[in-house]
Amino acid sequence: MGRVVAGSDPVLRFRGAVSLQHGPGWVTPWRLPHEEARLHLPEGGIGRAAMPAGVRVTLRTDSTALTCHYQADPAPRLNGPQERPVLDVRCDGRHTESVLLRADGHDARFRVALPGRPVLVELWLPTYHQFRLRSLVLDEEAAVVREDRDRPRWVHYGSSISQGRGAGSPSRAWAALVAERAGLDVTSVALGAACCLQPMTARLMRDLPADLLTACVGINIQALGSHGPDAFTSALVGFVRTVRDGHPETPFAVMSTIVAPDREDVPGPSGLTIKECRERTYSAVELLRSHGDMNLHYVDGLDVFGPDQAPLLLEPEGIDRLHPGPEGHPVFADRFLAALRRSGCLPACVSQ
Repeated sequence: MGRVVAGSDPVLRFRGAVSLQHGPGWVTPWRLPHEEARLHLPEGGIGRAAMPAGVRVTLRTDSTALTCHYQADPAPRLNGPQERPVLDVRCDGRHTESVLLRADGHDARFRVALPGRPVLVELWLPTYHQFRLRSLVLDEEAAVVREDRDRPRWVHYGSSISQGRGAGSPSRAWAALVAERAGLDVTSVALGAACCLQPMTARLMRDLPADLLTACVGINIQALGSHGPDAFTSALVGFVRTVRDGHPETPFAVMSTIVAPDREDVPGPSGLTIKECRERTYSAVELLRSHGDMNLHYVDGLDVFGPDQAPLLLEPEGIDRLHPGPEGHPVFADRFLAALRRSGCLPACVSQ
């Protein structure tokens, strides 16, 4: 049968998870404290926090193969094409295989070959499907060691654009690519359709360990009408100040919305256009800097993914173009990382 490692075995690490929920024979990662999920998202959308975007199960082993026993739930119906339940396997930072999971809530398994020498194995969990790990099965005599890398911690907040919608697979979403290229340990608190500067999310970021903080704000606020113009500025100022209670000097980059060709000049329910959201984001950052927060930086979303990159957006029939497609995510990653370098807010210890 081989060596069985239960999902709850401490030899496994769930990098990028905020909390772990344990059930009968399984463990599932959450990107917020799962006991407080209703406090964070009282009006619904809780399932997004249980989607393990950016979460990876890590271990070191010399096994020749790995069998993963799991359960995955169907993703909720989204506008546009349905996201596929894909899991990536990486060995020593190299992409080994992308596995299309069975997402029907029942016990399932997959098997992948490993090099048979000591390597770091990372299972990048699916972006838009909830996932429960039951166990991993390795060679009977294989060594299994807890992964103990100490990388700078990066906490990122955003919408479905940041959660990774449209990427070819979990480890090829733009935030995952930035983390790999810069040597960062990413924790994503990006929740599709729920990036509205909620105070509970600011409190969460305040309390998470972080060497770099970033946020991309505006698109959900404009689309849902959660804030009017003045309230948007006030909410962003309060959000940043709350995070600063726990990270007073940590480099913090706030990015405005990337290009949204179908919405740039279209007022949302509260009257805000995408252009006005960018102006308000810039003004809020400058206001905070004028009050002494010189480690806070503004990144213009159009400098990262602007009109020239619009052809790389997904174009689902009848739906606004908002999300980079598979070819767009690597471009987004390159340009976002370049923007962080220009702003000088990358921690000195990360890969430049």
